[in-house]
Amino acid sequence: MPPYNLNSENDFTPNELSKHSMPKFGKILFIIIFTTIGVISLSFGIVYLMKYLNEQTTKPEQTMQETKQFKKINLQPTLDRWLSSQVSKKNSSILIYDLNNQEIIARNNDFSQNNSLGLENLFLAYQIYTKIAQGAIKKEKLITVDTEQISIDNCLSKILQENHSGCATSLVSEIGENSFKQFLKDQSYTNTNFTSHLTNTTDLLSLSKRLSTHPDFSEQLWQEFKTKLIPQNNNKNPLLTGFSKLTVYGLYGAQTNDTTNANLSYPLFNNLYFLETKQEDPKDRQTFVLIFLASDIDAASLIDLAKTIESTILE
Repeated sequence: MPPYNLNSENDFTPNELSKHSMPKFGKILFIIIFTTIGVISLSFGIVYLMKYLNEQTTKPEQTMQETKQFKKINLQPTLDRWLSSQVSKKNSSILIYDLNNQEIIARNNDFSQNNSLGLENLFLAYQIYTKIAQGAIKKEKLITVDTEQISIDNCLSKILQENHSGCATSLVSEIGENSFKQFLKDQSYTNTNFTSHLTNTTDLLSLSKRLSTHPDFSEQLWQEFKTKLIPQNNNKNPLLTGFSKLTVYGLYGAQTNDTTNANLSYPLFNNLYFLETKQEDPKDRQTFVLIFLASDIDAASLIDLAKTIESTILE
């Protein structure tokens, strides 16, 4: 057998072997570096993409907030001038609230509990509409009012537009007196006594703000509710006759078909109105809540008060 040839072409010295292995090592090193760069780039790309998507999500909200700027109005000087012409400031409990800017812009004696004849029906109507939304009662259902059969929907119109005591009593019976009392308690209307016709501006404002957002029933039901709040006869209310350029809806509590309360020895002027500007786009309209509980005041001066409130809002 021929001797093994250590110098054959297929054999390499250790030095030559290392030279031949270098290209493979270089490739592996290149792959490692390239992969590392790729992973880092991908990580930066994901971070940038998430940041970009987050900015796109928040931008519309920021834009919307920027475009929802409503002018600030201070009606306190207007109210103070009117009060100076009255016999006593204590005869009226007044509060004016800017719903858009969420601030009280005028007030007088607004913490005391007052006669709220008629206005307390707003609490009852809200509870009825909540029950309708829940499917607990039907608007078309007929209920007995004295000796007459009247639908719940018709009774709602009567208590909001005529202060119909018979319908109010029947509606309370329909939902249950205890249920209604629990509703007033749950909503923290602690200053409101429905049967005694007592409330204050704090409770009425709280209810007004809840009405404006109506979380307990749909927009459709709110529009039906709102339609029933449109004044039917402006001439009956001296305060209401002073508004001519604002959209006005709400309640006037001095109207009553109840002879027990109709023969009061002093006049009552209980009002709760939403005053709304008339821009074409509803989003541009500014809305105010006027709560006015008063007795034994100069009725004629209410027209002047309404006119000055309106002109200050629109100037």
